[in-house]
Amino acid sequence: MFEIAKPFLLSLALGLMVGIERERAFSGENRHIPFGARTFALIALLGTLAAHLSSSGVGIVLAAFVATIAIAAYLRPPVGGRHDSGTTTEVAAVITFGIGWLAHGEPRLASMLGVIVVAVLWLKPRIHAFAHEGLNDQEVKAALTFLVIALVVLPLLPNRCVDPWDIANPSKLWLLFVLIAGVGFAGYIAVRALGPTRGLATAGFFAGLVSSTAATLSLSQRAKAQPEFAAAFATGIVLANVASALAQVLVVAVAAPALVRDAALLLGAPVIVGALGTLAAVRFLARRDGAAPDAAFRLANPLELKPALAMAAAFAVVLAVAAVAGRTFGAYGVIATAAIAGTNDVHAATLAAATLSAAGSIGSREALLAMLVAFVVNMVVKVTIAGFTGGRHLLAIVAPPLAAMTVAAIAAFVLT
Repeated sequence: MFEIAKPFLLSLALGLMVGIERERAFSGENRHIPFGARTFALIALLGTLAAHLSSSGVGIVLAAFVATIAIAAYLRPPVGGRHDSGTTTEVAAVITFGIGWLAHGEPRLASMLGVIVVAVLWLKPRIHAFAHEGLNDQEVKAALTFLVIALVVLPLLPNRCVDPWDIANPSKLWLLFVLIAGVGFAGYIAVRALGPTRGLATAGFFAGLVSSTAATLSLSQRAKAQPEFAAAFATGIVLANVASALAQVLVVAVAAPALVRDAALLLGAPVIVGALGTLAAVRFLARRDGAAPDAAFRLANPLELKPALAMAAAFAVVLAVAAVAGRTFGAYGVIATAAIAGTNDVHAATLAAATLSAAGSIGSREALLAMLVAFVVNMVVKVTIAGFTGGRHLLAIVAPPLAAMTVAAIAAFVLT
């Protein structure tokens, strides 16, 4: 008996939860309440009953009945006060009926949707303020552009290799472009939300997901201009390299899912070492007195498509070169290509090695070695950038954690 009653009890709880939120929204205001907590609970029970009867005809009739009373409640003249001019409560009543129906067959999904509905209703003031004041026209345009390239263009591309060598997959290459653009957009949002004080570490992390080399160069230049805050900028550089190692795992997951476990073991070691070093640096900086730097590593444009497209194109070029080198010189050619690509960044070399491994052109061990070589070469380049661009003080702070991350990666490769 209890098993039969469980979905009804769940729908009752979800309906009450939505109804209580609606009553609280109207409390203290001279407005007519179209539906209260009891009505919402009954509407949810009605939805579960309709699903329990297993009759599509009855379900349609009951759904039409709920829609009718929702419309009638909206059109009814105000009684004892001003009528609410919106339709949120009436729409919430219809959705509650659907949640009650869903509770009969998919209780977990119904619970999740019920919580989401309450959260959306409760966050009304914040949502309205964000829509009207939190976004400017440039940010709205950037968000719409990103949605188009991610949800419209990406599904239209063929998810298969279109070349005779089984290398170029348009869908995966475009997905990498979407990810590169997306993490840059996320970094912009993080800096804008957190402000300049905590923006450096956050933006350094997100910039590292796109290009840790570019992030290291930019932060080193800022450290040269403000040497008294070199430790804070060094924290952003280390976080950029932690994010870069995480991005390597993400690239492998896209290009060669079968290799992602081994790549995570290889790159997880420098991520852990770098994260622990960053945590120690943050605690040290928190104890220091003095003003925080204007650490907004701001993106000039919320969605920088040209750099993302250029990086995706560079990935494709490195992928093609690595494929030719692999066919000509075998695994050693791929490793040499990874070393050359590592002077710029690690993601293109990682993509090439993972793709060739997935195609069977090289073994998984050789692919991991190519990723490691690119990682080590890139670390040497970034330490050099920090020294020449940021100065000796920045180099003294940055070199130990980056060296520790490099040693951790080499040790993980040898041990596994």
